[in-house]
Amino acid sequence: MLFRPLTTVLALAAALGAAASIAGAAATPQQKCQAAKNKTAGQYAACRQNAEAKLATGGDTTKYAVAIGKCASKFTKAWQKASAKAAAKGATCFEAPLAADDFQTVIDAATTNVATALAGDGFTGCTDTGGTGGGLLKSGQTTSYGPGSDGDLRKGVARSYTDNGDGTITDNVTGLMWEKKSDDGSIHDKDNMYAWGTASPPYTMNGTMVTTFLAALNAGGGFAGHTDWRIPNRFELESLLDLENVNPAVNSVFNTSCTGGCTVTTCSCTQSFSYWSSTTYQNLPDLAWYVTFNFGIVNGTGKSSLNYVRAVRGGS
Repeated sequence: MLFRPLTTVLALAAALGAAASIAGAAATPQQKCQAAKNKTAGQYAACRQNAEAKLATGGDTTKYAVAIGKCASKFTKAWQKASAKAAAKGATCFEAPLAADDFQTVIDAATTNVATALAGDGFTGCTDTGGTGGGLLKSGQTTSYGPGSDGDLRKGVARSYTDNGDGTITDNVTGLMWEKKSDDGSIHDKDNMYAWGTASPPYTMNGTMVTTFLAALNAGGGFAGHTDWRIPNRFELESLLDLENVNPAVNSVFNTSCTGGCTVTTCSCTQSFSYWSSTTYQNLPDLAWYVTFNFGIVNGTGKSSLNYVRAVRGGS
């Protein structure tokens, strides 16, 4: 399950305080760390909901992006402070192997989902904890080609996206965070093309999309404050297709005001050609799957070929 509902957020928060202190005993450094992070998670959620409330009444998306950024910065600092206090006493928190990014992703998706529902669109992508509900995304097609056709029935989960104002877009249904593409000659430029990897045994994914592209995004403090950017698998990449549109076949949030010199914070670009996935074509392992965003074609091609890339992070 890619989308984590609010119940999962509560479960993760509860896990931080799972090791309750024995009655009458002093709290351990680990328990204090857990308590601090539990409080931090709550404050971050409240901060985001406050920003959503101001957006609902004022409609200023620029102020919203700034507010969300401040919430994230406070969250990261408070989380790191709790960890540092525990480490100074030779202790660690219990959330491993989860990291701050995992909790932040869950809270981001949950608070955005709440805001979407309050706007009258319902809870997008909610599933039960067993992962058996929810269904697949709508294809995006709204033109009907007769009774029972996709454009007539429009089955599936409605799409919902949030431009985070920092060069990233969050899919509120899947919980994935996507890199935006620019037209400024930077590492994010829509015209950059990369090789997948080795087209001979053992067919390793070690091409320039890893050594140049991902290496740059994850260097230092990471792009948009994250260092876990990766290449999407085939189905994650296909989830970006919006089949009512062509050239490119994506939602408008991924193709907005793409003009020369624009950056990831001022525009959003998508090439109408092939983007690499991280998935190998199993029957012919010298090939990897790609998605072409002109008409939505999915196929495999040689791993030494050059294609476009868009990074993603998060997911289950």
